[in-house]
Amino acid sequence: RETLQLCWACRNVHIDTSGSNQWVRWVDGDWTVKKLFRKYMETIGPERIIFGSDSSYFPRGFAIRYLQDQIRDCRELGLTHEQLQLIFSGNAARLFKMA
Repeated sequence: RETLQLCWACRNVHIDTSGSNQWVRWVDGDWTVKKLFRKYMETIGPERIIFGSDSSYFPRGFAIRYLQDQIRDCRELGLTHEQLQLIFSGNAARLFKMA
């Protein structure tokens, strides 16, 4: 909640999607990653959401299912191809001046 308030108040703040999605088990309320994506889209739009690729640690490595789960949730919410592109690569490329 505080993160959403900060993003709403400060246009230069971006949110990342926090890698593994396991944090939802420890928060109060009936939160899911899909509900959070919906709230992010309503509050700040796709231009300030960045995919969090930090799903695991070495030597285990990246767990692709977290990426797949987040893409599925976004598609089920009706996000466009352009919005998915921003969230899952474009915003990071812009912020890190890679594009």
